[in-house]
Amino acid sequence: MLLKNFTSIISEKKEENCLTSKIQINANHEVFQGHFPERSVTPGVVLIQLFKEEAERFLGKTLRIEKTNQVKFLAIVNPDLNNKLELQSVFLEKDNQIQIVGKALQNNGVVLKLKLILKAV
Repeated sequence: MLLKNFTSIISEKKEENCLTSKIQINANHEVFQGHFPERSVTPGVVLIQLFKEEAERFLGKTLRIEKTNQVKFLAIVNPDLNNKLELQSVFLEKDNQIQIVGKALQNNGVVLKLKLILKAV
């Protein structure tokens, strides 16, 4: 995990090529001291990293991000207001690459949509 103690897993549901994880963000994590002290905002790059780490855990492989085909931030993730987040990932392995189509939800609303291409290290 890139940021130690940033999240903890509340629950997860695994299917053949899908993973849905409910996580809790540590609102007291040091990343929020600089982003931003007066109003905590989870950095977008950290949200993308969470999907990569979930893929590594699900697939049991060390991965690197090769390409971001699409990343759309739809709402701010402020852990002071709500520190629960649901990550939904669908995985497709093709030509030595892993594609993730993912959504992050908070309060049943989508806060992030993305498509990532990952490769095993």
